[in-house]
Amino acid sequence: MGRLRAAHGHREPFGVRYWEVGNEVYGRWQVHWTTSGGYADRYRRFARAMRAADPDIRLLACGFPWWPDDAWDRRLIADVGPDLRCLTDHILTGGPVTHRTGPAELYHAFMGQAVSIGQRYRAVAERMRAAGIAEPRLAITEMQIFAHFQDPAPEEKAPAEALSRTTMPTPATISEALYYATVLHECIRMEGLVEMITHSATVNHGGGLRKSRERVWANPIHYAHALAAPLAGGTPVAVRLQCAAFSTRQEFQWMPPLADVPALDAIAVLSADAGALILMLAHRSADAGPITLTLDLSGFPGAPEAEAVTLAGAAMWDQNTLEEPQRIVPHPSTLRLTDGHAEMTLPPFSLTRLTIPRAS
Repeated sequence: MGRLRAAHGHREPFGVRYWEVGNEVYGRWQVHWTTSGGYADRYRRFARAMRAADPDIRLLACGFPWWPDDAWDRRLIADVGPDLRCLTDHILTGGPVTHRTGPAELYHAFMGQAVSIGQRYRAVAERMRAAGIAEPRLAITEMQIFAHFQDPAPEEKAPAEALSRTTMPTPATISEALYYATVLHECIRMEGLVEMITHSATVNHGGGLRKSRERVWANPIHYAHALAAPLAGGTPVAVRLQCAAFSTRQEFQWMPPLADVPALDAIAVLSADAGALILMLAHRSADAGPITLTLDLSGFPGAPEAEAVTLAGAAMWDQNTLEEPQRIVPHPSTLRLTDGHAEMTLPPFSLTRLTIPRAS
């Protein structure tokens, strides 16, 4: 690879620090797929050679925490042990859905999945520690809503309110922005266990940018990334939340039923320069309607005026299109605080960033 790079005009290395050893090699769709034992052997060999070339790189092992019973990761952790540093995961869940699938049930399954992700990741980390890995790390190297609609038989007639290709959560919709936000929030709560989140993908695949007939526009997830960017380098602080909750009954592909998931998902971070308190608020309930939130920020010496930026859709399937490229974009507003207290109303299907500057 080094010779190939030099032949194309780049004599010096690019300084890439993070390297994932293999991609989805547990799947037969990969040319060089293998078994869990085979991959453990490969990983040891690659790790030895790569670290000999550059001991400062950080290796990510191709994991699969959502494999039934974690069979892949269990074997990898047991065989590699302390030489393993980080496991990757691709959160591509949802599976087949039909017109018989309850729209709110599917939406809530995605909106609450971060809860089960957190539970599973913490369990994987404990197994890594038990195997002698002192500081286990996980990385999400692909993620997006991955439900696939299966058309009804020609003789079946679906009611107007039934789930359809155009009325379901997809990577192009506001649902993807909220899905990403809830997963990000849960990862932040895990105190550094998850060191990387890479969404799928950038252009015309998954959620990101769309191009059609020489026009380019952004999916809502693109704006969600921008809303979350100021959290980088910050310090998470405790949040106490009281609100309604929802539960699900149906199990989707690698998405178990959920109980008592808060309708709001909230996280607070002290900015990297400690100059502001940043709140991220996701309204993830399909049937709660607008929620009026009472804020008590008296523990932070904040200025009397805060900046709010809200990304919201009219329904779970709402999205930007070629005809309406700015249907869903961030909308700024201000919020007045009195002695650190305020009220604000969060619309359904919305993600809001609230920034409270430190008082001067």
